Amino acid sequence: MRVFACCILPCLLFGIAVAQEARDPYEVANLLRQIPPLTHDATGRWPVICWEPFITTAKDNSFWQGTPLPVETYRELLKRGLAATVRLDAKYIPMALAIQQAGMPVIMMEGGGGNAPGSEAPDTLHKLPKDFTPKGSVHPCPLLLAGWHNRAMKVRETLKAFKDAGVTVNAAWLDWENEPIWGANEWEQSKNCSRCQELFPPSVLNDYPAYRAFILRFRQQLFSTYLCAPILEAYPKCSVTNWAVVYSTPERPATHYWGRFLFPPMDGGLFTATNPVAYGNDIYKMLHWGTYFQDLPVTQDRMDRLYLHIMFSQMSDNAENLTKWAPEKQSIPWVCRYCPDVEDETIPILDRARYQELLRHLWLRGADGLQVFNANRPRLPHIRLEEVRDAVASMDEMLRYRKFLEKGTIMTTTVLLPADDGAIWSGLRLDDEAIVRAFTLAAQPATLVFTPWEDAAILALEAPPAGATYHLYRQGEGVRVVKE
Repeated sequence: MRVFACCILPCLLFGIAVAQEARDPYEVANLLRQIPPLTHDATGRWPVICWEPFITTAKDNSFWQGTPLPVETYRELLKRGLAATVRLDAKYIPMALAIQQAGMPVIMMEGGGGNAPGSEAPDTLHKLPKDFTPKGSVHPCPLLLAGWHNRAMKVRETLKAFKDAGVTVNAAWLDWENEPIWGANEWEQSKNCSRCQELFPPSVLNDYPAYRAFILRFRQQLFSTYLCAPILEAYPKCSVTNWAVVYSTPERPATHYWGRFLFPPMDGGLFTATNPVAYGNDIYKMLHWGTYFQDLPVTQDRMDRLYLHIMFSQMSDNAENLTKWAPEKQSIPWVCRYCPDVEDETIPILDRARYQELLRHLWLRGADGLQVFNANRPRLPHIRLEEVRDAVASMDEMLRYRKFLEKGTIMTTTVLLPADDGAIWSGLRLDDEAIVRAFTLAAQPATLVFTPWEDAAILALEAPPAGATYHLYRQGEGVRVVKE
């Protein structure tokens, strides 16, 4: 028994050591091996940014200390179309300087939630009756602006420190999902708050849809005034956007990012870029399955159809509205293949090939860059890197058509219903040329029948399940088609 124990102990210790030394696939050394340098020139275009900071080891938390990676590492990331980001915090100035030295644009990105900035002033919380029990924490009165003013002053102070240190901030693409929120719980608190009853128009508090529409518009104005303005004061050329900032019009209401409802009419104020969301979120099963598939069993194909319908929607609505109302604004969507809000392992994850297809179409519907929500998923540790690989690959592939990305006109923003087996297509037209991508969710190829120019002949193109790209050349009333 003693001999057996002596033999087994080293094995156990070795196993523990191996476990302790387990490598994270997302470590930057592995990322640089797995993602090759771009094959097309991306100079002057926005690189892809990621939610997860780049790490050197599985336990590396140097980003949160503001410690920069080596400048050469930043250069290697940029060769692959990637950029590291910094937070809106003066301790990230050394990192920003290293990023700038590497030739990367300095991009600020950070998440935020909860009651701040509205709560960053005295006496801001709702004044609720004693017999009212709120669901969750008590929130600030939405129409009190002192906390927002205080935050704006902090933003100005922080950006002054960056500027004084010699940092040029090229973009601030933030993910502030703070109060005020448009939810039913927030409405109940506002409706029962004695102060809000004095501040809000009665028509807003008396009706939840009216409250939701008011708050959605008001949020855009808050962020425009207290976030965009301080940033643009310091850096007038800075690209600025925030979570789900989109254009919505009566003619083309923008779809809520999870497809819950349609946004009211609203513009982007001082935001210089929009931020549509295209996430493969498993919450779609709970929200929309009954609408589109009733009692049919869940399959990979049906779930893929539901994912893609929602993921195309907000991006396409925003693209249509930008084309007509704000063509000078850019589109920097958040994307991810896997967002387990429900964490139901019985719900299929979006098929990777179909997700890659979606990414191609986002570029052809006006995307100027991508933000990848590659949050760490312990159940699927490999997917954090896959998300980045797929985003970079789509950018590199579409950079082949760079002149269309930068000067082309969006040809369609149509979104098919989940059960539709027809051709799904996107394209960019530039003078007498066009780039078109088409695919189908059916098992067999579909046919895309359309007119690429108003006075040109009707064209029929094959839309195979694997997708196909076509380069079109206008020749009088005819069209020459080259399959790429």
